[in-house]
Amino acid sequence: MSLFHTATIFLVLTALGAGLSLASPVRWFVLGILLTAYLIFLILGVSVLKLNFFVSAACRGDPTARRVALTFDDGPDPAATPGLLEVLRRHQIKAAFFPIGIKSKDYPELIKQIDQESHILGNHSFRHVWWTNFLIGGALDREIGMAQEATKAVIGKVPAYFRPPMGLTNPHLKRALRKHGLSVVGWDVRPFDTAASAEKVMERVLKKIRNGSIVALHDTGRAPAELARFIDELVTKIEGRGYTFGDLEELTGVRAYQTAEGMKMTELTPSILSWDQSEEGRQRGGLWRFLVRKIASTAYVRRAIEKQATLDACMTSPSPRFLLGVGMVLFSFVIGWPMVALFGILSAYSHAPALLLLGSACYGFSHLVWMFGMYLAGRNCIKYADAVVSWILRKAVESVLFTKRD
Repeated sequence: MSLFHTATIFLVLTALGAGLSLASPVRWFVLGILLTAYLIFLILGVSVLKLNFFVSAACRGDPTARRVALTFDDGPDPAATPGLLEVLRRHQIKAAFFPIGIKSKDYPELIKQIDQESHILGNHSFRHVWWTNFLIGGALDREIGMAQEATKAVIGKVPAYFRPPMGLTNPHLKRALRKHGLSVVGWDVRPFDTAASAEKVMERVLKKIRNGSIVALHDTGRAPAELARFIDELVTKIEGRGYTFGDLEELTGVRAYQTAEGMKMTELTPSILSWDQSEEGRQRGGLWRFLVRKIASTAYVRRAIEKQATLDACMTSPSPRFLLGVGMVLFSFVIGWPMVALFGILSAYSHAPALLLLGSACYGFSHLVWMFGMYLAGRNCIKYADAVVSWILRKAVESVLFTKRD
């Protein structure tokens, strides 16, 4: 469970508890504070990659080794990249490049040269536009998949590293990356080199660099000669501080390219294609055909079909954690309003107003028990719900496609 899911569940449970136990206007004040804090946390999670809010990201290598890695985004640039490669070759540095997919298609010879000189090639999306982080479902899947295909078509290898455009992430990214076998690689030194002078950038890098640092730079945004001089001087100063240069595989311990076993299929399943191309599929008409294709081609439904989603997860014995959580939720209802009523009756019968406080205390305590029980049971509840939904969608799509499966 990601930090995003944990924070969201905590917010919902806390908001429910506050909403049920507090009276206006204190209730709305507390709910407003909770919502504001959540939005701030959400914005930070989207924009600060090292928080690992939506996805886990490798932002630094081994902190015990005096090695650093250079990475370059947004290329290749036919004017600037050859000079940059020359500087790296002269210093015997193996860097990592995160090219934009559409540029990889436009300049395949540069991509080949980067690979032949033993630099690593990653995925940086296909178009790298500002609204990439707003993509969901099939659109996000295609954006990442086309970039994978662009690199594979040139060098015959499938990248295992992904760097989000501008370092922005969203709740849908984790699933898309898992589908394509990608791991996120970030940075711990980001000098914003395209928006500052070379002197300022070098000052920022040298100030922040440390053991295992991953430095995020660009092979675009500067005149070719200036970029070559800047990188040459920066490398010399880093080496002067006693650092050596390693590649991302050495620093992170994660393979840079996928093996044949680890590659993920991105195309539609054969059953979906055969139905779409069949006479029955064509006779269904445009709207029906469009809807079925859209539903069946989503990553969630495609995975349910490929894995033959079943209800087995719901048939297994529940974990002790889940049972404890459910028990606490049920117990919270026993010590809630029933205790309020009980102590109210006792207070009236014995003429002891102080007993009303015990009823209120039980009511407040019941919400704490309920929230903790939901926290314990929540993960399994999500698993069971996912199993049921994926099985229903799989059966529904297969029945529409007239494909009989065991």
